[in-house]
Amino acid sequence: MDILFFLILGHLAGDYALQTDHMAANKGKSITVLSLHVVVYVVTLWFFFLFYSVLYQPGLYIQGTTFLFLAVLYIQHWGQDYLKSRYKNCSKQMYYLDQILHLAVLYIYRIFIF
Repeated sequence: MDILFFLILGHLAGDYALQTDHMAANKGKSITVLSLHVVVYVVTLWFFFLFYSVLYQPGLYIQGTTFLFLAVLYIQHWGQDYLKSRYKNCSKQMYYLDQILHLAVLYIYRIFIF
């Protein structure tokens, strides 16, 4: 099983399932709420790394490259969500671009690390 599958599941869980209504409504108004959303997102992805690691690649979840990726992911996700909320463009095209960029980071990690 490819890690990209687990990364996408982690993205869906962290960016949708575990984002509360309060986070969704206020992450554009409060840096604290935005930061909390991104922490939940990154920790969720780390748990999916852990699950993948236990099943297919023991020790992956504690490698330096994994923590470096999670740090880069935090910065990228935070910055992207901040800019999206700052410019308040709610068009379908902006939504799709936002998701494509989030998923592209996961795919780039998959290409260069594995």
